[in-house]
Amino acid sequence: MRRLSRTVSMCCLQLMLLMSLTPKAAAQENIQTALIGLAMPLATPRGQTLRDAVQQGIDDANKRNLVINGKRTVFKLFAVDDKNDNNLAALSARAMVNAGVIGVVGHLSTDASLIGAKIYNEAGIPQISPTTTARVFTQQGYRNVFQLLGHTDITGDYLAYSALNQIKAKRIMVIDNETGLGDALANSFIKRLRSKGADIVARASISQKTSDFNAVLDEARKQRADMIFLAAIVPQSMAFAQRMQQQNMAAALMLAGGAVNYNFPHSADEYDANTWILVHGQPEEKLPGFKSLEKNYAAKFSTNLIPQSLFAYDCVGVLVEATKQADSLAPDKLVAALHKVRYAGVSGSVSFDAEGSLNDPAYSLYQVHQKHWQMVRTFP
Repeated sequence: MRRLSRTVSMCCLQLMLLMSLTPKAAAQENIQTALIGLAMPLATPRGQTLRDAVQQGIDDANKRNLVINGKRTVFKLFAVDDKNDNNLAALSARAMVNAGVIGVVGHLSTDASLIGAKIYNEAGIPQISPTTTARVFTQQGYRNVFQLLGHTDITGDYLAYSALNQIKAKRIMVIDNETGLGDALANSFIKRLRSKGADIVARASISQKTSDFNAVLDEARKQRADMIFLAAIVPQSMAFAQRMQQQNMAAALMLAGGAVNYNFPHSADEYDANTWILVHGQPEEKLPGFKSLEKNYAAKFSTNLIPQSLFAYDCVGVLVEATKQADSLAPDKLVAALHKVRYAGVSGSVSFDAEGSLNDPAYSLYQVHQKHWQMVRTFP
């Protein structure tokens, strides 16, 4: 009798233990993890602020407790430092594929993005770039690539308008930094200028790694250029601007989005008063969700929000929206959903054309005024 009582007690204890563990085990089985890849030069200030913006997007997505295909879904960052190097871009892309990411945010440059795109396309993984603007990026015939910025053909139109109608330039020199984007942007700009009968007095190329600008500045002076367009990113663009100041050059300097300094738009740092920049997107004061994002971001990160940060944040948002609409984490279904998505991002409305380029991109033109960037006008 005592043995029977002991057996019954043990059975009850086991049943109680099983009952106490079952809900927890069931809950664990009902949670899935989705990796969002990020490929950036993470040792650079720009790469770090874009990484932090992506992490903020993931944190905000997780606060929503989303259920995808019947399971609570937790998004996590899988970041790889590609150092903006072409060889490492390929290795980083393969690491993303092997890790099983549902999508990739990146890469920083057009050259690195094009290398990654081929690998992601073979794996069927969506790639959304917050910084790549070259037209060729979405003209490769890949359905899996998307860009959150206006492409170079559109940018060239607004650059030409700004040069001729805002700066009133008459003699223009164009310089690229020997990258895929720099060359594409310079060519698009020149094409638009020539269609309007403008005078391009010189075209030159410099290595993206050089700080020796003497030859091109001598040529600008020789050709009596009243405006120089430089297709380059920081820190090279800032070094170029400083050299112009040191040589007392009167020509205006026109830049594009990659040249924004890290305190933009509050401080112009090394840029002189006759410096202009065309950046992607609307000014922060015109974006309803910016203040909330800025507050939440500043509470966690020491890096500054720059215009590209908003696009990096929205890359996560639009990818998460695609998981909701597809009710799936399968990359091929996310690619299909991204071609149909309409997403209200912090940077503005996000939707893509058949090639993956952003529909109706916005731009803002700034000029340095008293060591600050002053907004001149927006496009369109």
